[in-house]
Amino acid sequence: MRALVCTLVGLAVFAGCTAVWWFYWPVWQVEMQVKSKLPPSGVAAFSNVTYNRSTRTGCGYLNATGAPRAEMHFILMPDGSLKFDPDERVQGSTLQQLEVLRRHVDYLALVYARCAPT
Repeated sequence: MRALVCTLVGLAVFAGCTAVWWFYWPVWQVEMQVKSKLPPSGVAAFSNVTYNRSTRTGCGYLNATGAPRAEMHFILMPDGSLKFDPDERVQGSTLQQLEVLRRHVDYLALVYARCAPT
């Protein structure tokens, strides 16, 4: 009976460790890649980081010291490029406003295409 309990506990621990690795390892990789692309002086704190296995894209929010904004959304593309949400304000002439809105819409389309769970 003791051997059966030890075997079951061992299997449960193994299953738990495998689950943690399966879900957290890609998120940790995304965080490390994003940190490597930031300036060394910028300490980063991450929140709501996800990894979409079908698109191989990491998304989340970043709080970095020395950043222009308190919290920025990022997308880590499969090729390693890092994209941040545009922080431009909609102002100026009509053409300038439309151009800023186009950049915002392009980023949102990228978020929906790459970060949305499938």
